[in-house]
Amino acid sequence: MKYRVSAALITITVLVGVALIPIQSGSAETPDPNVPIMRYCQPDRYACAGYVPEADEQYLIPWVPGFPNYQGYYHNDLEGVYRFTSYAIAINRDAVGNATSVVACKDIASSDCTGTQIAYRAVLPMCDSSISIDCFKDFIVTDLDGKPLNYTVEGQFPLGNPQYFKGNAAMKVPNGGGLTLIHIPGAPHKGGDTYLVKAEMNAVKNQWQAEFTTRSFTMSISAVKIIEGKYSFRGPSPYLINFANENVETGWSSDQVPGYCAATSNTQCALRYSLPLGMRFGLTVNLTTKLTGWLHGRVRAPEVEVSTNSVGGSTVKVLAEPIKVPVNAVWVNNDTAPQSIKDYYSNKSNYGARIFGLQSDELKPLSQIVLLRDGNMGHSAETLKEYLAWLPALGDKAQAMPTAWTIATMSNYQVPIQIQQCLNQTDSLAGIVTTNAAEYFDGPPVFDEASGSLDYKVAATHFEPDGTTVFKGSYDLVMSSKVARCIYGFTQSPISATVSVTSDSGTQSAATVVVNERNGWLSLGAYNFTYSSPTIRIKLTQDAVVDSPTPSATPTPKIAIATPKKMTTTICVKGKISKKVTAAKPVCPTGYKKK
Repeated sequence: MKYRVSAALITITVLVGVALIPIQSGSAETPDPNVPIMRYCQPDRYACAGYVPEADEQYLIPWVPGFPNYQGYYHNDLEGVYRFTSYAIAINRDAVGNATSVVACKDIASSDCTGTQIAYRAVLPMCDSSISIDCFKDFIVTDLDGKPLNYTVEGQFPLGNPQYFKGNAAMKVPNGGGLTLIHIPGAPHKGGDTYLVKAEMNAVKNQWQAEFTTRSFTMSISAVKIIEGKYSFRGPSPYLINFANENVETGWSSDQVPGYCAATSNTQCALRYSLPLGMRFGLTVNLTTKLTGWLHGRVRAPEVEVSTNSVGGSTVKVLAEPIKVPVNAVWVNNDTAPQSIKDYYSNKSNYGARIFGLQSDELKPLSQIVLLRDGNMGHSAETLKEYLAWLPALGDKAQAMPTAWTIATMSNYQVPIQIQQCLNQTDSLAGIVTTNAAEYFDGPPVFDEASGSLDYKVAATHFEPDGTTVFKGSYDLVMSSKVARCIYGFTQSPISATVSVTSDSGTQSAATVVVNERNGWLSLGAYNFTYSSPTIRIKLTQDAVVDSPTPSATPTPKIAIATPKKMTTTICVKGKISKKVTAAKPVCPTGYKKK
């Protein structure tokens, strides 16, 4: 199991006078049937008795209701945002891919940092006079009126993590340090005015490769409060079994890292709170790496600027509003679980976190264990299918609605051929897709040749946690005009677009739509539609171009505009009732006579 993280602070009250019995996920321990199951609860990772989060960002999944024969599902995008810290590791593997040694590197260029694979995660610092590449700059926050707000930089958090490492410019590897704490007095939140900024590169190099291959790039902004306590630094796992099957990353800590902390040291926790909605946050990241393909994220109305910098890498600027994203968590008894859950897992192994049951005993049936399914492993066609299978058990409402501001490279590489061919024609970013849906496909929209549309499938529970407030959808697509024209075979003339939202039952859902094109980017947005699993369909069109009838050495193209038909109005009467009928050839309704 990958170690879970999140963010927040809370006072946890657990059955006064009753000691907790700690148990690790995957433990062979079987609970004593004479001991209440709640006494086994892990308060740093689960919502034990008396736990009340101060903000939805501090949500923890409820503890398992019984043993055995239970399985659960946890879907929370924020889990992945702060799951890992900076680290560099060298892994040696045997002929079948199992790790034989794992070494944490202090210097990526050191002779000690060699192996079958070298992998790193590097949290990038804020740019200053000493560093201008592989860092972020131009942090921006504007209030509800669009006025820029002042801020101060406190520095790196946490300090002193032994996993931090020195990069190497010749190898195009950045230094790996801590996150950046920023104070914005004009943007207070419930926990103060402190914000945590994270820009992170994740890459790997096999021994036969000359350079590192970028696995992912992410940016995130969170509202936090620094609190004191007894915690632990995060880092890569020291256990070889966690690096089996070519796995190159797994989170671990020697002591507790509560699921409500965005980041921790041995003595402090960055407790996460809600971001102020309506404000716009942004930053610019200067990279030695060239970013291509698509970004996806959890923001609203993004503005994107991409350019090639002096070292041939990408400079990416994103300015956008944070959004609320539903969190879903539920436990079911396997005997009474909805049929959709049974059908989905009928031909799949019992993967997930073994709350009770041997980690290595893969043949043990569900009826004898307690298993938690991890719904936070990217966004693909398969994760969407899994989410829909659990939807009947969720009661069609979210369990929490935390805020988010995150941008990341897409993790699903099943790009349709027609779109991939157009992506290959550009060496820069092709677009960004953002939504507040719980589950979605994090790649580019699917091009439907039959309808000529770009289709995008999303899914979420219909209601917010109160069970009555309808959760309103948000979807933004910012696409390179060059790529859009390539997909459709368009000229440089203006593009028109229509956006429709169709529910899973086939009915049209009302939505507010925004479409514009400027500075080489086509922006489309659909807002205020409803879930559970609608399809967002984008149709791009361009009027036909005809030559001017006057011959010329350089003919001027003109847009063909259809000539409107002449309309006539007729008054139709039926007794004392009269109606106006306007058409090219008006005809009175049945029972009416032309006046």
